[in-house]
Amino acid sequence: MSVAEVETKREHESFFTTTYASLVNWARKSSLWPYPFGTACCAIEFMATVSSHYDIARFGSEVVRFSPKQSDVLMVLGTINDKMGPVLKQIYDQMAEPKWVISMGACATCGGFYRAYHVMQGIDEIIPVDVYIPGCPPTPEAVLDAVIKLQQQVQSDSRLSYERHPRQTHLKTPEIDATVHNLAGPPRSLVRFLDENQDVQGPIAQAFKQKFSNDVISMREFRGDLSITVPRESAKQILRSLKNDPEFDFKMLLDVTAVDYLSERAARYDVVYHMLSLSNKHRLRLKVPVPGDNPTIETAVDIWKAADWAEREAYDMFGIQFKGHPDLRRILTHSQFVGYALRKDFPPGLRTPCKETDDLPVVERAKRYAESMGLAYLQILNVGPQHSAMHGTFRLQVAVDGEKIIDADTEIGYLHRCFEKMSETHMYWQVIPYTDRLNYMSAMMNGVAYAMSVEKMFGVEIPKRAQYIRVILSEFSRIADHLVCIGTNLVDLGAISNFWYGFRPREEIYDLIESCCGGRLTVSYVRIGGVADDIPADFVARSRKLLETIPKYVDDIEKMNRHNKIFKMRTEGITAVSAEDAIDWGFTGPTLRACGVPYDVRKWFPNYDYDQFEFDVPIGERGDVYDRYLVRIEEIRQSLRIIRQALENLPEGPVQIEDRRISLPPKKGVYSNIEDLMNHFELIQDGILPPIGEVYSYWEAANGELGFYLISDGSKRPYRLRCRGACFYVFQAFSHMVKGGYLSDAVAALGSLNIVAGELEK
Repeated sequence: MSVAEVETKREHESFFTTTYASLVNWARKSSLWPYPFGTACCAIEFMATVSSHYDIARFGSEVVRFSPKQSDVLMVLGTINDKMGPVLKQIYDQMAEPKWVISMGACATCGGFYRAYHVMQGIDEIIPVDVYIPGCPPTPEAVLDAVIKLQQQVQSDSRLSYERHPRQTHLKTPEIDATVHNLAGPPRSLVRFLDENQDVQGPIAQAFKQKFSNDVISMREFRGDLSITVPRESAKQILRSLKNDPEFDFKMLLDVTAVDYLSERAARYDVVYHMLSLSNKHRLRLKVPVPGDNPTIETAVDIWKAADWAEREAYDMFGIQFKGHPDLRRILTHSQFVGYALRKDFPPGLRTPCKETDDLPVVERAKRYAESMGLAYLQILNVGPQHSAMHGTFRLQVAVDGEKIIDADTEIGYLHRCFEKMSETHMYWQVIPYTDRLNYMSAMMNGVAYAMSVEKMFGVEIPKRAQYIRVILSEFSRIADHLVCIGTNLVDLGAISNFWYGFRPREEIYDLIESCCGGRLTVSYVRIGGVADDIPADFVARSRKLLETIPKYVDDIEKMNRHNKIFKMRTEGITAVSAEDAIDWGFTGPTLRACGVPYDVRKWFPNYDYDQFEFDVPIGERGDVYDRYLVRIEEIRQSLRIIRQALENLPEGPVQIEDRRISLPPKKGVYSNIEDLMNHFELIQDGILPPIGEVYSYWEAANGELGFYLISDGSKRPYRLRCRGACFYVFQAFSHMVKGGYLSDAVAALGSLNIVAGELEK
């Protein structure tokens, strides 16, 4: 064969025939550009697929875009509530055809176990879906499987780019009322308990009786908690004295909430204040009865800045009017919502569809600023909720002069999943999976804090081995939480390498937790009275291996950042907060300690032998972004110290309390004697029945004090369960922190606060 003939044959062999549509679809399926519409736990598991541990790049889907006009796959990652619905629909409508949708997780697909007043019962109420991923949340492997399934669909798609897909005409009929069962008012026995007046002898009680002898309706101590009820008319004066009088010195307002007793009391509502004195380590619960026909009380915003959002939430959920509040409007539900969801007579699943997103008050204020500055108008920028810098669910609306922020407002509620209402409709141990989905970055710690509140109500102490297991896994969870916080904060600043260094040890920690309970992100390992099962045989060895490997990752992150000139320029002095302001806002956790306040529940109110462990509480000096970074880095090292000591002293014994009011009897007994069989049947059928009471329990979670205010009426469900999330009190200061700075500073600051939407919005 001649050279010419060989060349001709080669040229012919380089060609193949196909249809135009097949070629286009091959290119499309091999180069999907996903828009990650992330809101909750599923978004975190999606983030894991980008890491080297799973590497979604192998499937042609690594080109993540946060612009709908540059994306062809909308990946809905987590719960979509009614407030977020219009945002999701707007993003979808802006995408060009052809476009596809992946629904990740039970919550996006059907609302999951949130049969609730603010949760959409499936995104296919408003947009079509091509691939559903089961699970809550699905594993990263399931996400990769969904990408493969979508690629198969794309490959067989015969439409042209301008054709509308037939599936877009078939949407699910919205389920407006997802109520499973309604709630009732309290039994008379609970009302009698709460109205009981005791002769309490503690120092705060005695000082209170001396100073406000004519204003005490009732005073009671239960499980170590001091609770005082005062009349509405004198509440404002008493609150001011409690903060400013050195004898009380309650400088920190931890929480404000309300309780509804329907018609069982003359005053239908209680407005409840939880306070902490950092100088004398005392706590106090102050309650103010408010009538149902006139639910008004004076605001405490001019006493504590921390009262701002908490009072708005009490208004949103109960309809309590706080006279004098500077901005009393809904905060968790959307502006079109009808009713007050935490009232006992409000159906738990009755939804109000949201039609549009409103402007925030900063828009009107900006007009006045513009007039004073001699400008026609100030530029208004809307950042979020679906903006990568706002982490998926936070909305920041700012008035800017160039890049400088003149004024700002924040809006939350885009992941409000009705935790407190759902808790009232479920049995005590059924609440545990809901707690996992508060701060899903460190779910173990949420379950511990909740279980502690129920155990406190019973007045029991769990076995030592269970305590140490809780400590070890909670500290590992704190490390994972801090690593993700630091990694994502640095990604926001453009330092993406830190993301890989932080996610690898996080995955190894999840592998350890998974070996204990079978779950990675949302674990449900805690049980009231202990933990679900004992740790595996190789747990200690695997934990010690992590103690050896994690410090190297932390050291590498430190080498890249601590003395990095660019990093320091972006963080030093940015959104600095004084110690006084941090306390007044109700900061706890790393953000408070970065301001120089060494408050840590593990040191100040130790339990689970924390007073026996040697560890330090790191603090900052200026309370800026840089100090928050340094505090979290050092807290990782201190957690490693605690884990090492807990492993060395891990006791033998049971991991569940042997109290038949709480724990199931052993299977052998259930099968062999009638007493254990009946005990098992009653616990499964009726659940645990805590005594009538009222407690506030707290735990040093990754973001600060995580508290649960629990009222038991003696039945199998909580009468009232309030979650005091640390993020809520930190984030309310954000719009004030960023004023006068630049837009880029706001991005750096948000990541340093580690706001987790599930905990923030409940």
